[in-house]
Formats: sequence, C-alpha cells, structure tokens
Amino acid sequence: MSDALTNLPTFVADSEPWFRDTLRTLVEQPTISPGVTDPSAILAGVEVARAVMGEAGAEVEIVPSGGTPAVIGRFGHPAPKARIVIYNHFDVQPATAANWDQEDPFRFEVRPDPEREFLYLGRGTTDDKGPALCALRAAEWITRHELPIEVVLLWETEEEIGSPNFSDILRARKDLLAGDAVIVSDTIWPSAGHPAISTGLRGGLLASLRLRTAAKETHSGLTGGVARNPLRELASLATAIGNAEFWKLNAIAPPQVEVESYLRTGFDADYFRECHQLERLETDVPLEMMLRMWARPTYEIHGLVGGYTGAGIKSTVPGEGELKISFRLVPGQNPKELLMALAEFATSYNPAVEVEGLGSFDPYQGPITGPVHEAIVHGMTEGFGKRPALVREGGSIGAVPQMARELGVPIHFMPLSLPEHGYHAPNERFDWRQAKGGIASYVHAFAQLARG
Repeated sequence: MSDALTNLPTFVADSEPWFRDTLRTLVEQPTISPGVTDPSAILAGVEVARAVMGEAGAEVEIVPSGGTPAVIGRFGHPAPKARIVIYNHFDVQPATAANWDQEDPFRFEVRPDPEREFLYLGRGTTDDKGPALCALRAAEWITRHELPIEVVLLWETEEEIGSPNFSDILRARKDLLAGDAVIVSDTIWPSAGHPAISTGLRGGLLASLRLRTAAKETHSGLTGGVARNPLRELASLATAIGNAEFWKLNAIAPPQVEVESYLRTGFDADYFRECHQLERLETDVPLEMMLRMWARPTYEIHGLVGGYTGAGIKSTVPGEGELKISFRLVPGQNPKELLMALAEFATSYNPAVEVEGLGSFDPYQGPITGPVHEAIVHGMTEGFGKRPALVREGGSIGAVPQMARELGVPIHFMPLSLPEHGYHAPNERFDWRQAKGGIASYVHAFAQLARG
C-alpha cells in the first residue's frame, strides 16, 4: 500500500490537464435544475457524465426516476474490504450573464492565480462538478492500483430543487448503494486556510403566509383608515414570528467538544463578509457567527409580495399580500411539527391568514467516530497538510436524510469548496489547489479503508 502511494504526488500533479478538460466538458453542459427549465439539458448532460465516468474505468448505469435520472459509476473489486458511495449532484442553479463578469456563465474559463494556481470559472464548477471530479479521479487511481475497496459514484440531477424523486433511485439500486457509508462532497470550509469536515446539516421549512382583505386595491384617500391593509398586517406578523419562541423549541445545542473545534477553523469575520459581499452583519463575533449559522435555528423573510412596486408611489390599499419565509432547523427539531406550530401561531395572531408549507428538509447529524470518519480525517490531513476541524453546515441537502433513511447507512462529509467560490452566486469558481488536495484526500481515505 505504501509503495503504491509513493507515486501519488506525481499522479495528482499530472492530473491538472485532465481535470481542466473534463471540468470544461461538464460545465459547458447547462444542466440547470429541471424545476426551472426544460429537462432536455439535464438528459443531454447525463449522457456526457456517463461517458466521462466510463472513460475513467467505471461500470456506468443511468437510473431513471419520476423526474430526471441519476448516473451511477461503479469501481469494483473482487474482494473489497469496504464499499463506499460518494454522492455529488450534477444539476446546477440558473445563471444570468448580466450578473457575471463572464459573458456566458456556462462558458468555462481558466485563469492563473498566484495563490490558488488556477481558477476554474463557470456555473457548476464548485457546486458540484469540481468536487465530483476529485472523487472520480481518486476512484480511477485506486482501481489502477487494485486496492481492495469498491467505490460507487452517485451523481444526482435534482438536488437544487430538493431531490423530490431521489428516493426512487435509492430504492431501485439499494443493493448497490447500501454499502458501508456514504460520503457527501457538497459542503464548504469556513475559511481557506484550514480544512474542515462538516458533521451535520440544518433542516429547513419553507412557507407562504397569505392574507386577502378585499376583492381589489382601493384608493387610500377613499378607504384609508377603514380598509385593512394586508401588507401592514403581514409585516406585523413577520415581526411577531421573529420575536416568538416556537421555532426555537427542541433545538439540541452542540457539545462543547464540537464548539471547541469551531475555534480551530480559522474563521475570519472580514473574510466571510468579503466573500459574501455583506455590508452589515447582525454580529461580527466569530464564535457567535458560527453558532448562529451552524448550530441554531434561524428564521428569514424572503419576500413580501403585493401592492404597487413600480417607480414612484401609487397611493392605494392593496387587497391581498403574501409573506414568503423559511426556517433552518437543527437536530431535535421536526419540520412537520414546526409547520403546525407556525400555522397555530399565525392564525392565533391573525385569523384571516392562510399558511401553506412549500417544502421541508429534516436536519441531519452525522457520526464523528468510526473507521470511515477516521479515514476522512486521515485523508484530509494528508491531502491538505492539516488535521481538519469539525464543523456543521448551515444549509440543507435534501438527499442526505433520504439516503440515511432509505439506505440505513451513516452519511459522512468531505468538503472541498470555499466561501469565495460562490455557491449559488455570480462568478462561481473552483480552483486547482482545492482540487489537487481533494484528489489526494480521497485517495488517502480510500487507501486507509482498503487496509481494513
């Protein structure tokens, strides 16, 4: 095993042209989530993904679902000591050229960089095609060297719309996917200077609160002071929800050992602010920021819809309005129970309000012990030169609790992206420094598992 690893640095260094060309091939497939556009681009991209996996040596199959299919690539071994499934997603967020420095977000570009070596620009580079290729290249390496481990790559195509049909795929191929563990590579380090392993995800609840008070808008000079204003009432309700306690109940606080690990991440408030282009923060105390984003429930308002929104002002009282909100949940909280609590609170506050749930995700807390976890820690330590800190992820991945439930195996995480890479944002990018560290991390993790 150690003899095989001696050529790994050369293999990784020599992989840059392959990584660049293959990432170009994947990024220039505009695989926008099927909930936003026609699925034909996804279906065309799936065929490209099939070819990419096949060229790397995988046994590839396309698994259909009630929506768009998944691509599964198997790197087998006759007597494996472990079977590990690596989950990534192949669909991407929409991108509008007007918000990007690039003329076309789906036209892949490469730029030299003194710190990151090469920047790879384009929609999908970091979320999630670049990290997926790191796992693919590592799987190709372990197959070449005949390490006794089976690696199965699972590329989903509906993650960006909440994975509504993903259970179809899990049930159809449970015999292949229910191995020793799943590793997800779709999360982010808190800072560029220190590797981190996500240990859990927050859940989520999306909701719409609607209020109708009239059949039409009316002139405020004729009805103002008598007509109920739905936007004012919804704004008042929005504030009341923020001050309430019902959405904070049952949240399990992280253990002290985990909080201490947060402090080792090198989290920098100024770096965070700059990456996300935030001009104002609710707090700039690093530990408090991390606790709020990763380990506590949150409530956000995404839109208050209704009335006149054109230039200037139109002095009417709107007849209806809609408040769009969401909650992020932590272990111990249940989105279905929260929706019932929200409806009870809202209708108690204002009986005319109608509450509708628009989707939910369960929170997930992964294991921080065991051979797969230790292999990931070892792999990232070797790949990036520092022992990773343990953190949580503030966002949600709908596929993760589905995999835990349907496959009955632990879900682990190996983050490779950075805040500056622009998840869901304009000017998305990945970089070679993270990619080569990711390839090496996967190889070392696989090699440790192959030792048994």
